[in-house]
Amino acid sequence: MLGVVRSKDGVLFAAIAPAGFRILSAIDQVALALSVELVITSGTDGEHSGPSDPHHRGEAFDVRSQGFSPELKQQILDGVMRRLGFERFYGFLEAKDTSNEHFHFQVKKGTTYP
Repeated sequence: MLGVVRSKDGVLFAAIAPAGFRILSAIDQVALALSVELVITSGTDGEHSGPSDPHHRGEAFDVRSQGFSPELKQQILDGVMRRLGFERFYGFLEAKDTSNEHFHFQVKKGTTYP
């Protein structure tokens, strides 16, 4: 299977900031490198931590993690973060081992990109 990035029905991309384009690029590169389908489950849509949440600014995205082995989840997380860099970006497996588990990637709090 060729790696591909898709979005879940209903996901909105009302704004994509420069940091958001970097995140989307890193997600795409990892999908290609690992030959997996990565599904974006939240962009600027949804309820997050308030009006200043980076999702609303187009600086954060959530990606489905269900269906991947623990090893592949770690490869995806590591691959995206290596491409983004830890200085300006943050990523983790949110709500681990729950039905809401997903990868979350965002510009680091207190950081301006570029």
